[in-house]
Amino acid sequence: MAEEKGLFGKLFGKKEPEEELEETARKAAETAKHEAEVAAEKVKHEVEDVAENAKRAAEDARDKVEAEAHHIADEAQAKVKEVTEANARRVAEADRYKVEAEARQAEYEARRAAEKATAFIGEHTVTADDTLSHIALKYYGHATPPYYKLIYEANKDIIGDNMNIIVPGQVLRIPALPDELK
Repeated sequence: MAEEKGLFGKLFGKKEPEEELEETARKAAETAKHEAEVAAEKVKHEVEDVAENAKRAAEDARDKVEAEAHHIADEAQAKVKEVTEANARRVAEADRYKVEAEARQAEYEARRAAEKATAFIGEHTVTADDTLSHIALKYYGHATPPYYKLIYEANKDIIGDNMNIIVPGQVLRIPALPDELK
């Protein structure tokens, strides 16, 4: 078919190759621009998602650290309470031991005072030829160990640790016989 070149042909006919290239380039540029905008929007959403996830992760980490800090603080308070209670028990126990020791001391002193206040039947001044058994025989009529040991125990502070050594001039108190020796 023959090509029409009139006004009508120019308007509706084939376009020149140069115009066709420009139109194709413009459409390709528009398509590329549109694809770039879509890609930019997609990247923007991905960056926002990553930022949101990072923000959530940071909040979760902060919450976890705060919870751990509270847990550690609670444990520390419990430990302080435990140590305080243990110290209070030790102080109470020490006070109890002190009271018990004071009671034992008072009991001991009362016993010693009672022993000292024990009825004595007399005093004996040691001579050069005396022994505890001779003194026991003189006052109790017996020279056996229970009797002379009674005199020794009553005078231990005067005689000393060795009952076999008595010194002339010492004044010994002679205790009354207890019921089991009478």
